[in-house]
Amino acid sequence: MGSAAPDDAPSGAAVDWRGPGREPYAPVLLAIAVAAALQLVTPSAMSPWIDRVLFALLVLAIVVLVVTSREDGRLVASHIHRHSTPARRFSQAVIVLLSLTNLGTGLVLTVEILGDSSEFDAFDLLVNTGAVWITNVIVFSLWYWEYDRGGPGRRAEGTGTVPPAFVFPQMTDPSLAAPGWRPVYFDYLYLSFTNAASFAAADALPTARWAKGAMLGQSALSLSLLLLVLSRVTGLLS
Repeated sequence: MGSAAPDDAPSGAAVDWRGPGREPYAPVLLAIAVAAALQLVTPSAMSPWIDRVLFALLVLAIVVLVVTSREDGRLVASHIHRHSTPARRFSQAVIVLLSLTNLGTGLVLTVEILGDSSEFDAFDLLVNTGAVWITNVIVFSLWYWEYDRGGPGRRAEGTGTVPPAFVFPQMTDPSLAAPGWRPVYFDYLYLSFTNAASFAAADALPTARWAKGAMLGQSALSLSLLLLVLSRVTGLLS
C-alpha cells in the first residue's frame, strides 16, 4: 500500500488513493451554506419565522464548524489534513440538523400538496419541490463524504482502516486518473446528484451496506417527490 504524499509521486504515476493527501474543505462549507439559504426559499411550505430560525441555526452551525475545525491550533482554511474527533462530531451534528430540517420541510410540503385546500400554484410547486430536492442532494452528498472510509480526516491522513464504501473507476483503473487523484467532496456530490436524478449511480458503485441503504433511501425520497409533483399537476389540470 503506497503512503507517499501526492507531491512525492513520480511523474505519470497514479498515487495510491489510500495514502495521505488533502481533503478540500471549502466546497463542503459552501454546500452547507447553500442548503441553509434554501430554507428561505420555501416560505409557502413552512412558516416564515421557522425558516428564518432554521437558517440562523445553520449559519451559526457553519461558524462553529469553522471555529472547531483546527489543526495544530490553527483554523482549517481550505483543506483538511488530519482527523479531529470534535470537529467530525460537530460536522455530523450539522448534517443531522440539515437532514431533519429537510425531512420536516418535505413532510409539510407533502401535506400541503395532498391537502384538499392546497393553494399551491405551478410556481409554488416548482420552487418548493426544487428546493427540497436540491437540499436532498446536498444532504446525502455530505453523508457520503462524511462516512466513506472513516471520514475526511482519516482519508487525508491515510490511516483509515475502513474499506471504501464507494468504488470509483479511478480506484480500479489508475490509467483513468491524473497522478495524485483521490475522491473529494465534488465526487460525492456528483454521485448524490446522479442517484437522485436517475435513481442509479452513474459513477461510483456502493460496496458497503450502509451506502446501499443510503442510496436506496435517497432514490426513494426523490421518487416520492416526483410522484407528489405529478399528482399535484394532475389535480391542477383537472
